[in-house]
Amino acid sequence: MKQNSRHNTTPRLSTSLLVTASLVGAFFMTPQAFAEQSKPKLVVQITVDGLRADLIERYKHNFSEGGFRYLMDEGVYYKNAHYQHANTETIVGHVSLATGAPPSVHGMVGNVWFDRGLDRLVYNVEDPNYSMLATGAGVDKSTEIDPTQKAAAGDGRSPEPIMSTTFSDELVISNNGQSRVFSVSVKDRGAISLAGHSGKAFWFSKAQSEFVTSNYYYDSNPMWVDRWNEKAIPTRYSGQRWELTLPKEEYSLQERVQDQKVDLGGFARTFPHPYGPASYKYYSTMLTVSLRVMK
Repeated sequence: MKQNSRHNTTPRLSTSLLVTASLVGAFFMTPQAFAEQSKPKLVVQITVDGLRADLIERYKHNFSEGGFRYLMDEGVYYKNAHYQHANTETIVGHVSLATGAPPSVHGMVGNVWFDRGLDRLVYNVEDPNYSMLATGAGVDKSTEIDPTQKAAAGDGRSPEPIMSTTFSDELVISNNGQSRVFSVSVKDRGAISLAGHSGKAFWFSKAQSEFVTSNYYYDSNPMWVDRWNEKAIPTRYSGQRWELTLPKEEYSLQERVQDQKVDLGGFARTFPHPYGPASYKYYSTMLTVSLRVMK
């Protein structure tokens, strides 16, 4: 595997939850040794698009012992954190969380904006200087339901439009490139924003039902990415449907009005939501808008 030479110095919720390893025998360490040992070996940032901080408290009675409950009990949990931005779109919030800066500083003012120099709408992380590694893995405009994705002039993606450093970048800088940063998301903008300029980003291609990246990060896919894609895990949900986890009466909000919901390509307006066969043109889209975990 050959890495892009420009970027080979390196090889993430509206509520931020950071998990670190606990210390053993800390009371018996010298101050210098304690400082060294207290540095976490792993930092995990999970960003959930559209999840307001108050919703975690509202629904935590249904949480299992793992997942969010574990992060709340064992991690650092901020109940009153605020960012100064009004445009609650994906890239704006993600980059504000990743940088700690407002959009006026990091430059991500919307999922799309009008570029006066180009005289057109531009997509937030589009970059004509780079291309996708996988052929045919870009946006399929005939089936894409996100209009902002269609605004991009091409399939090239990179973090270069982000105008400030991210937590990931500063982490790598702080130890002279020893840290390794990886970011994975369904959306390209979700992965790229949290990986920053120094990390590696992978996102899900609905056109190919695979995880992909661009040649900003690698000259070719890492072997472990190809191995995951070869398993064709998304096809395992063919003919299945997205069902409620709990009995319907245990949910705080009950569905009573359905006619104002969008019936996306036969996905149904209420539970259960059928995926249809893997050959269906909206199959991968239905997977990405559900809560299925591809593992």
